[in-house]
Amino acid sequence: MRFESALDAQRHTQGQFDNDSKHKHPECKTSFALEKHASKIYTVSVFYDFQEELEIGCFHCGLEEYKKENGFEIFTIREGCRIRKFDVSFNPANLDSKCMCKMFERLGIPCRHMVWVWKAKMIEYIPDAYVLNRWTSLATKTPIFDLEGNILEACVNFVDCKRMLNELWSEIHTCVSLAQGNEEDLTDLVKNLKGLRLNLEAKKSSNNHENNGSPSKATDIELLIGATLPTEIVVKPPKISKNKGTGVHVPGTGSDKRLKGDKEKAIEQSQKKKRLCRGCGELGYHDIRNCPHKVKEN
Repeated sequence: MRFESALDAQRHTQGQFDNDSKHKHPECKTSFALEKHASKIYTVSVFYDFQEELEIGCFHCGLEEYKKENGFEIFTIREGCRIRKFDVSFNPANLDSKCMCKMFERLGIPCRHMVWVWKAKMIEYIPDAYVLNRWTSLATKTPIFDLEGNILEACVNFVDCKRMLNELWSEIHTCVSLAQGNEEDLTDLVKNLKGLRLNLEAKKSSNNHENNGSPSKATDIELLIGATLPTEIVVKPPKISKNKGTGVHVPGTGSDKRLKGDKEKAIEQSQKKKRLCRGCGELGYHDIRNCPHKVKEN
């Protein structure tokens, strides 16, 4: 049960991230085509990481040295006030880029030095070799292959279901946008959607009645723990035990004494009837045992 709860929490978080990537468009800080391309392919969190690299690469990096070796272009990039320089090897034939900082090999995100080279070469998109599928918004929609290279049938069905859901949401948003300016069209749209919802609810309830014989989640839990749910609860809450000095008030057990404050003691003392002390011969709230005159004499 804890394992299922942990998976449910992960699925909920993944659903939130998928929804953000689908419906929220991150804000671009520059007008570069590289940033616009990244905002379309990356998830929101990964895009902001790439945006930071692009901003530093475009505004805080510069060219220190340029040379050609064996068909490769070598760019020596300086970064702000850092003493260390970084060499970027660029192949104009296939856009292959390698930087000595190794950020892409470590994190899977193009570094600021590679971004500077792409900007200098007027490249308007991130090369496909430097876009890892795990960081894209469509990472969970690609098919999964087994060890022999065959597409798993369950994965194909899941991808088809995802595609149908995307098409459904697209149709719904399109209908809402078309009927947005006309009250009559909005009324008809709401009426049709309510009719579809009622039909689906009736269909689902009829399916549930037919599948009543199938084991439920409660039955699965009973099989897991090896016990059935009791029809009558006979276990009662335990009695409260009072330890010495705790001041716990337990009515009806003979241990209802509690610690009293000075004010409460004074009020109770004032409500008592005065009596004659045989030690001092005065009326008061004391007797010969705790007479204040006797204490002074002692």
